[in-house]
Amino acid sequence: MSQPLLRREIGVFGATLMGLGSIVGTGVFVSIGIAASISGPSVIIAVAIAAIVAICNGLNSAQLAANHPVSGGTYEYGYVRLVGH
Repeated sequence: MSQPLLRREIGVFGATLMGLGSIVGTGVFVSIGIAASISGPSVIIAVAIAAIVAICNGLNSAQLAANHPVSGGTYEYGYVRLVGH
């Protein structure tokens, strides 16, 4: 019997789900317990503030990638601003 062949291919949707799974897995199962022990009953407010910060960070990174359409857009921005090339 021949073994089935699998294609080594991942699309944008699959890559997005893999990244999202990594972020959610870490955030939900590790950080929530620590945040709850620190903030107590106001953990919901702390999570909402963290979500706003994460959204701002994501939008900032997306804008940098759009302004510097090369591999490593955020790094490229930092290099241009700090080194001046």
